[in-house]
Amino acid sequence: MANPITIAGGNIAGLSAAHHLARRGCPVRVYETKIWDKPCGGAVTIEFADYLAQEFGIYLHTGKSPLPRVKFGFQNGRYVETQGLFIIASRYDLQKKLIECIGNEPGVNIQFKHLSTRDHELFSPQTVLATGFSGFTRQVLQNHWYQQEHALALKYEGVLDKDSRIDAHLIVFDSRYKGYGWVFVKEQGRYNIGVGGMTGRADLQHRFGEFVGFIEKQFHCRIEPLPVPPLMWKIPMVMESWKTPVSFFRNGIEFIGAGDVLGLAHPVIGAGIEPAWQSGWLLGESYDPSSQKIDTVRYRHLLKKNQQLTSRKPIDMLVSRMLRNPSIPYKDGLSFFLLKLFKRPTIKTLKRYPWFALVHDGRRKTRFRASVNKPRKPRFYEPDTKQENV
Repeated sequence: MANPITIAGGNIAGLSAAHHLARRGCPVRVYETKIWDKPCGGAVTIEFADYLAQEFGIYLHTGKSPLPRVKFGFQNGRYVETQGLFIIASRYDLQKKLIECIGNEPGVNIQFKHLSTRDHELFSPQTVLATGFSGFTRQVLQNHWYQQEHALALKYEGVLDKDSRIDAHLIVFDSRYKGYGWVFVKEQGRYNIGVGGMTGRADLQHRFGEFVGFIEKQFHCRIEPLPVPPLMWKIPMVMESWKTPVSFFRNGIEFIGAGDVLGLAHPVIGAGIEPAWQSGWLLGESYDPSSQKIDTVRYRHLLKKNQQLTSRKPIDMLVSRMLRNPSIPYKDGLSFFLLKLFKRPTIKTLKRYPWFALVHDGRRKTRFRASVNKPRKPRFYEPDTKQENV
């Protein structure tokens, strides 16, 4: 029997690694502190939601209402509108459902325990590091952690005013803080609103106040946050992550990064759920059953190939570099033009090569499609048993 591999962290990246390593015949031990509602927007693409429904029977949406549209805009009030690309999921519910499903798979052992770097007896010679932005990660990565580029994000939640004219998810880019503000509409009139960018904490808080005023003026609604403190967190974002180390040696243990540890969040919009799942998938594909080891050279190669087809496509890299460069004039206008010009091919490519997919085996494209065996209607809605029994 193969020796088990320890996975530190039981959220998206860690659970994906557990699922895909176990499928390759590698038993895993996953250590997670707790199930928690990670402070992020929670947007997942329709393709990923359908994938979870088909692969695991996990339904992220219980409503029957049509998907809201998405408006991508800029501070000058110009928008590019698309049909629904994503839905908003509770990170708490998503993690809980994934743990319930993957924890019952053969070869997967999930334990709730807070790990520290002193728990040497719990680590395998190769340990998957999927602990995101945490003190544990900083202790392992040490100086490399501080060399990574980070974005800050600030989020509130609340209930929309009944007179609100917001009928779509909003993403409003603003090059002044190298980021964007968002309003994600949820069920029963709830929303989450926030700003994220590559700026300082004080500047981000100031920009959040500006963004709230902009939304209230533009859409004639009052943004009333729930009586809870704002949530702010860091998101590591590395443009060419395949050029950075994927493994780190500490005290004789090789820690292999996955998800946010490697800065895999999308370089333009900071989406990290699906790139995290993809990294776990690629870890599984890099496992060699004969040696019972993860081939880190292959892992880095697969990361490069797959990210260049998914979350690091040429247009993503171009827009990201443009928004980050302070010397480019009229950046917002130019970004609007590019977004409008490449809207259709970008959406087409996103559906063809979803961010969470394995679309390259290191030698050739595998032509993965999220829509394989996909029914005509999305399946991420909770099944209506009453209708099925009629």
